[in-house]
Amino acid sequence: MLGRILGWLLMAVALLALGGDGLRWLETGMMNFISLGDFWARLDPPTWNLLRTIGHDYLPPVLWDPGLATILRWPAVAVSGVFGLVLLLIFRRRATKRRQRFGALS
Repeated sequence: MLGRILGWLLMAVALLALGGDGLRWLETGMMNFISLGDFWARLDPPTWNLLRTIGHDYLPPVLWDPGLATILRWPAVAVSGVFGLVLLLIFRRRATKRRQRFGALS
């Protein structure tokens, strides 16, 4: 259940980012997708600063610069949409099989 909730939240974030990108496209006439890092910095600056501090000070450089920093440069729509969709697929409700009772006429 928690995985589905997180998946839906990530899909909502993807829609918010897409809406912001669409508004910027209407204003400027150019379609530029906002990166996940920029989106996060605008959405919640204190946690963005915390993530950058942890990344620079505590993570090995190999994990931060080519790893997490690369993902943070990708479009927010794509990253949150794909991760949200993956979570929704992994934690989807499975169809329950109906068991037929003994003696029941069907």
